Parts: sequence; structure tokens; C-alpha cells
Amino acid sequence: MIPSSPRRTWIFLIASTLVFFAPDLVVPETMAHDPTYLSLYGLYQGVLIVVFFVFGPALCRAMVVAELTAGPQRAALDQAKAGLRGVPDLPVTLVDHQAPFVVTAGLLPARSAVFLSSEMVAGLGPLGLRFLLARALAHGGPDQRLAAVLPILLLTLLWPDDYSALSTWLFLAAFSAAWLAVHWTFELRADRKAALAMGDGAELGLAEMLASGGGALAGLSMQPPLRWRLRAVASG
Repeated sequence: MIPSSPRRTWIFLIASTLVFFAPDLVVPETMAHDPTYLSLYGLYQGVLIVVFFVFGPALCRAMVVAELTAGPQRAALDQAKAGLRGVPDLPVTLVDHQAPFVVTAGLLPARSAVFLSSEMVAGLGPLGLRFLLARALAHGGPDQRLAAVLPILLLTLLWPDDYSALSTWLFLAAFSAAWLAVHWTFELRADRKAALAMGDGAELGLAEMLASGGGALAGLSMQPPLRWRLRAVASG
């Protein structure tokens, strides 16, 4: 979810938490550990995750306090998007916000959207902005959307209940390692697709993106090692 005003952020956090854990608030304690209830509860949460992904663009738009539809940054964004090839042509919303961020929201490629902040655009030159945008659009492909939702969905459905068992922690460790491998694979695919979409200057664009706010975001989002990313971009 994109950063927003404190009021909208708290409303979203409280409302989503209540909806996600609603059954636990109304079901009697005697039923809380019933296997049938636990299975239905996991299914309920899984459906909610899919719904949140499907309506992700609408939720992000609801979090936007101020959108920039004109001006130098919007013009630079439109210019960066022009001529990109081989990536989904998603709508791009420029949010007037002081935090650097870029988010590709949605589950269905035809209904996904990109949101990025004015602070993110301000910290990038033409090549960095073009690569960042190409990469965000590449994340709108069907394979990328499935790679985003499936690990969360599987972990929700398979989440163990017994935290005292060694098998629980072994499962979580194995799942985390598998998720990281899948995540890195698709992040490198996004880098490669961005390079193909951008053409000349992709390596410089990646370097410029990492030298700006994109570098901090890359660390927070557990991106692959830099040398792998450079190799992926060069192969594109």
C-alpha cells in the first residue's frame, strides 16, 4: 500500500485488520481451535488477499491525497513512458508525496496500475526515471502479478498453528528461502524486461536509480545482489 496522510493510513490499517481478523473476534473460544474452523478461517483470509490484490489500484487511489496531473514532473514521466516497448501499458499516477516510492498494484494485468511519488521522480534523471518506470510496468505482467500474490496466499493457507514444534520453524525457514529464490528470480526478470523495454542506456538507468531513492527502496524490498542485476540488464 502506498504512503498516505496519517488519517487515511490509520483508517486503512484499522479497517483492514478488523476485516482480516473478524472471525476471531466473533467466534467463541471453544471453536477457535476446531480443525474445520481453522480451515475455513484460512480460506477466508486467502479470499481476502485475492480481493485486496484485485482491488489494489482502487485502494491505492483512495490513499492518494494529491495527484499531480500537470507540470514538469508529469511531463518528464510521460516522456519517460513514451517509446517503451514490451511492457504492459498501465496507467501511471504521480502522487504529490515527500516519501520516495513506486508501487505496481493489482492482480489482473489489464486492471493493474503504477503509483509513484513526486519525491521519487525528483531524485532521478531521465535515464533513471525511464528505467524505473519500465521496471514498474514490467511488474504488471501476468507472471509478475502471480509471483506477487501466490507466496502470500500459500503462506496464509499453510500457516502452522503450533509454534512450539520444531517442524513449524523448519517449515517457515524453508518457505522463506523458497520465497526469496522466487522473488529474486522475478526481480531479475523485471530488470531484464526493463532493459529490453528501454534499450540504450539501461545500465546507466539502473545505476542512476540505485544511486537515488531507488537504492534505499531496493534494500528494503530485498532485491538480488547488484552484480546479478547488472548481468540481467546487460543480457537484456
